[in-house]
Amino acid sequence: MAAGKLVKAAARLLRILGEERCAIAGGMAVNAHGFVRGTRDIDVIVTMPLTEARRLLSENGVTARLSKGDVVGGDFHCLKGVITVGSRPADAVPFDVLPPVVPLEPERFMDLVVRGQRLRVVDPDTLLRLKLRAGSSHDLYDVAILTNLHPDWMEHALALAVSHGKEMGERLATLIRDPRVRGQAREVQRQDRALQALARRAAAKRTPGRDSGT
Repeated sequence: MAAGKLVKAAARLLRILGEERCAIAGGMAVNAHGFVRGTRDIDVIVTMPLTEARRLLSENGVTARLSKGDVVGGDFHCLKGVITVGSRPADAVPFDVLPPVVPLEPERFMDLVVRGQRLRVVDPDTLLRLKLRAGSSHDLYDVAILTNLHPDWMEHALALAVSHGKEMGERLATLIRDPRVRGQAREVQRQDRALQALARRAAAKRTPGRDSGT
C-alpha cells in the first residue's frame, strides 16, 4: 500500500480520536523507529475506553466494529474498521484501535512530521511491550531487528521478554544473535547512511554560492 495513503489515513485517525489520547503502534511505529518494512494497515492504541473511541469515529463518519478477543486466553477486544482518504474505494485503509493493553505514558510518545502530516507514535518502551505481549514470531522478529538497530534497547527488551516467560526470553535472545537478523539490521543501517548522504548532496546543490566559497 502506498506510504502516502497510510500516512494521511493515520493522521486522520489521530485527529478524530484526539492526538493527546492516542498514538500509532504496530507496523507504522516499527517503521518510525528505524525498521522500514511493508504494512497495509494502521494500529492505533488509545487511552480511552473502546466505546468512546467508537463513538468518536462514528461521529466523524467512520464505522468500526467491536472484535471480541478471547480474554481468558490472554487476548483482548479491539475495534476494526476502514477509513477513507479519497473518493475511490482503493483509497480506503484498514485500521485497528487497541485498548491500553500495556502501561501508557502519553507524555513519552513521539511527535513526527511525515509527508507534511503530524503523527504521534508510541515510544520505544511501549512498542517493545506491545510486540512482546503479542508474542508472535513476526513480532519477535521486529523486536530483534530493532534491538540490533538500537543496541541500547537490548537489555530492556530481553528483560521484558523474560517477564513473559523463560521460553520467550530464550526465543528473543536467539533471534537477536541470529546472523540473518544481524545481517538485515546492518543492511538497514547501510541503506539509511546512503539515503542520508544523498540528502546531504542534494541539500548542498541547493545551497547558493557553495561552490564559489560564499
